[in-house]
Amino acid sequence: MKKVHIRWLSVILACCILLTSCFNSSRLANRYQVESIANQVWTYSMTHPDGFTIDLSTMTMPTEGIVVAYEATQGCHSREKLGYVINHAMTHDRVVGGWLDTNDSLYYFDSSRIFPEDSLEAAKKFGIENGQIAIFLISEGKEIRLE
Repeated sequence: MKKVHIRWLSVILACCILLTSCFNSSRLANRYQVESIANQVWTYSMTHPDGFTIDLSTMTMPTEGIVVAYEATQGCHSREKLGYVINHAMTHDRVVGGWLDTNDSLYYFDSSRIFPEDSLEAAKKFGIENGQIAIFLISEGKEIRLE
C-alpha cells in the first residue's frame, strides 16, 4: 500500500514540476514578447513626438474612435515604464497611446481603450471612472475635456 502512495506522490510531483516549468517558460516568452513590443512602440514614439494611438494587434494607428486611458498606467513617462504599459494593454484592450505633456515636457504612455465615436457618454463615464482629465476624438484630432 505504501509503495502505491509513494508512486502516486512521485507522479503528482513530476506533473507539478512539468506544469511549473511550462508556466515559467510561458511567462518568459511573454516577457520577451512584451519587451519586443515595447521596443517597437518606443521607436514609434520617436517618430511621433506630438503623440499617437496604436492598436497592438495590428501595429497600426486607428483612424476613428474615442481614446480613453486607463488609470492603472497613469504617470508612465519613461522607457522603463513602457513595459508595464504594454503588459497592461496586452491583458486589456491592446491599445497604447503616447503624448507629450507640454507643461512638464514629459512624454507619457498609457494603456487605453477605444470607444466608438457614437459612444461619447460611455467614453466620458469611463474617463471619469479612470481619473482622466480629457479623452481624445481620433477622427477630429480633438481633445475633449472632462468636467
